Amino acid sequence: MYRYIIGLCYLALSTLTVFCQTKPASVRLYGKIANGGSSIVLEDFSDLQMIVPKSYNKVVEIRSDSTFDITVPLKSPNYFRLSRNKLYLTPGDSLEVYINVRGGSEGSWFKGRGEVVNNYLRNVVFPKAGSYLEAGANLQPTPAKMLEFINDEAGKRKKALEELKGTTPAFIKLEKARIRADMIRSIDAVKAYASYSKKIGSESQRQAYVEEFEKISKPLKDSLLTDFAEPDFLKIEVYRDIINQFDTTKIINKAAAQIFKDWNRSYDLAFKQIKPENDKTKLPLFQKEINGITTARYRNMLNLLMAEKMKYGNGDPVIDFAAYKPDGSTDKLSSLKGKVIYIDLWATWCGPCLAEMPHLETLKKKYAGRDDIAIVSLSIDENINNWIKNLKDRQVDGIQWRIDRALLGDYGVETIPRYILINKEFKVAELNAPHASDQQVSALIDGMLKK
Repeated sequence: MYRYIIGLCYLALSTLTVFCQTKPASVRLYGKIANGGSSIVLEDFSDLQMIVPKSYNKVVEIRSDSTFDITVPLKSPNYFRLSRNKLYLTPGDSLEVYINVRGGSEGSWFKGRGEVVNNYLRNVVFPKAGSYLEAGANLQPTPAKMLEFINDEAGKRKKALEELKGTTPAFIKLEKARIRADMIRSIDAVKAYASYSKKIGSESQRQAYVEEFEKISKPLKDSLLTDFAEPDFLKIEVYRDIINQFDTTKIINKAAAQIFKDWNRSYDLAFKQIKPENDKTKLPLFQKEINGITTARYRNMLNLLMAEKMKYGNGDPVIDFAAYKPDGSTDKLSSLKGKVIYIDLWATWCGPCLAEMPHLETLKKKYAGRDDIAIVSLSIDENINNWIKNLKDRQVDGIQWRIDRALLGDYGVETIPRYILINKEFKVAELNAPHASDQQVSALIDGMLKK
């Protein structure tokens, strides 16, 4: 009868007692988070990232001495994000952590069970900055040298990965896929950064650079994209950024093809439809499509997202938050209660955000001197020094705040620039308000000021 006992068990014959060793189903993280405020969010960074409701992520409470200690339920290995640090956690991990929020992943360290993979992940590149191009900083003088540089950087990452000891084949496979995807992302990013880089020369020279690079990089990119469709790789952020470049409908394995199809449908539903929809009466219209998703983990997560979205939208009382000012002190949104509040969410690394700044300054001038409106520039920069430098370089005034984007979960901030409009009753007028450059925004604000 003992064959029915679940777990790793053995029988002590003398006492007829059964002992079972169950697999761990949690991880412990403890240590210090410097310059992180009173809390920070441990964000799911897997294929569920854009689907999960904000309540799914774990809020990490930081003590007054910057220490923290949390235990997180976890049934299987998964990627997470803590500040600018990518983590790969496995059930049973117990990690001592040091993170300086102002320094990004630089200076972070991990000790304990799980330290090998997480110290390795400190040095992976940021795909939103063009992966190996590092926001254009690594742009090379010629197309040939640029392609050589991408290959060299990928080679360094492969060597570092191969030298890791004490990790798992599953992790190695995922990280090899990351390197491959980062190469594709880097090749794609050359056009964007080279098109305006003064390091290359005139506009005609930049155009010639881009054309030559696309020509010589095409064989490599084509080879990298070949036979690269594997559902497990969706766990990698940069892989999710480039999967639209290969046709997943041609995958022979029907089960794998269905997962890709369901992930794409779930992403579009969550990110492009459910999260931007702030009229709660329209949300039930998405239920039929959710029910049609066959991959249970995506369908279940979308249902959780729907339930959360029904709790907060246009017309609801504002959920307050605290933000940092340039001098390091904090202020709350509720300090502006009684005014019309127009919030501009931006970051120094966001090109479209910076392009909107002149229009925001025009709005500020239009309403200068009025005490019934507040225009708030709310940065989600994690690098405080970059934020302060940008403010000084642009010589801007007015309300300049900074916050961890993860703490704005109620507002569904997935992309920037993003604008929020709040009325004098401190209720949400528009969770997704028009951009500063949109002529509609003045009309909306003027109408609210008259009430």
